[in-house]
Amino acid sequence: MAEAQKFKFDLPALRVLENEHRYLEYLMSGWHTIVLAFERDIYTVKEGHEALKSLRKLIVDFIEPLKNHTDKEEEFLFPMLAQYVGSEQGPVNATEEEHGEIDAYIGHFLHHTRGNVNHFTLEEMKKVVQDAAEAFEVITVHFVKEESVLFLMVNNILNIKEQDKLYEQLYTSIL
Repeated sequence: MAEAQKFKFDLPALRVLENEHRYLEYLMSGWHTIVLAFERDIYTVKEGHEALKSLRKLIVDFIEPLKNHTDKEEEFLFPMLAQYVGSEQGPVNATEEEHGEIDAYIGHFLHHTRGNVNHFTLEEMKKVVQDAAEAFEVITVHFVKEESVLFLMVNNILNIKEQDKLYEQLYTSIL
């Protein structure tokens, strides 16, 4: 029998965000496999074209849940924490900047893979796939930072009323 997921946090608002991180990581694992295959040079040119098309579709499908998740953080979580720690510098500002960095990598990848990619050489494909690889790395580190810094701040700084309000605001689907 499969073991139930273990949560790092007991606070319901943080469980919502933690679950969203796990779901987004699951989606990322699908496209990261393709990225790794490009890095390991396992594709022929023809296979690469098909893999690049699949990668693009998986990333396009990933955008909406990612955007819904980051929108919730920016609309509810960050302003609540910023009341205590500010937003001009520090963890809230750094996390928001990472959201922009993630958007830039994904946007750059999508820009360069729009239209027909069948004319790409293997080297051109590997180069454009680097944007997806960078997005994966930034998102992975980003989630760790959020869970080890921002989530702890929610747990330790926000009062019970604020934590409950945050839960009510965050308890929506990202799909």
